[in-house]
Amino acid sequence: MVNQFLLGGLFGLLVALISTIARFLTKSGALGTFVLAVIVYGFGAWAWTIPILAFFLTSSLLSRVGRTKKLQFSEMFEKSGARDWAQVFANGGVAGFLALLSVFLPLDQLYPLYLASVAAAAADTWGTELGVLAGSRVFSISTLKQVTAGTSGGISLIGTIGSVVGAVTVAVSAYTWYGEIRTALVIVIAGVAGSLTDSLLGGTLQARFRCSVCGTETERPEHCGRATDLVRGMRWIRNDLVNVVCTSIGAVVAWVLI
Repeated sequence: MVNQFLLGGLFGLLVALISTIARFLTKSGALGTFVLAVIVYGFGAWAWTIPILAFFLTSSLLSRVGRTKKLQFSEMFEKSGARDWAQVFANGGVAGFLALLSVFLPLDQLYPLYLASVAAAAADTWGTELGVLAGSRVFSISTLKQVTAGTSGGISLIGTIGSVVGAVTVAVSAYTWYGEIRTALVIVIAGVAGSLTDSLLGGTLQARFRCSVCGTETERPEHCGRATDLVRGMRWIRNDLVNVVCTSIGAVVAWVLI
């Protein structure tokens, strides 16, 4: 076990270093990734590490596709570009918590829940990245009215397909260790359910602000050097918290289905 944690530390350090150089992570994000890697690899070895690594690498590379086109939406999001520590734990914190629980509960009982939480993060990220990139019609999940691409709570056909593919990617990356089609379906369904919950919260409770200077509607509490005005949702419910709920719902749905 000691050797496993040491290997987790070396692996986490390597991933954090490469990701910082590639500008996938900020310095705080690299530290968060290192801590998460030590926990996940230390308790679960490669069976738990490969799926979350698949999510991280594919989502990071996907964020680079069509960067020029995505720049027009960057002001709408609270955070864009390299991930910081809060984003790392918003997407992987539930997975890390489940890895810690393996000290008290059998790994095989927690593994599908762990995979579902990672699948939810992947489904949400893939759906957002592909939905914004595709430029197809976007509708509010709460009102079903057409909204601007990049709007919190917006869903599209391409984005939904992307969510499914993201969840499938995680399920396939770990199939060697669970080897059951039924479990794979549970992981995908739970992952997409988590992503849809993210969209629902994004379109209802998540804070949405408007800049009094340029009129941009954004997730940011500050814009153009001034505090923005709350126009929708609850001020304390922000994107990172919504992502935590997304990954939690993925794990809970998997537990219910299993």
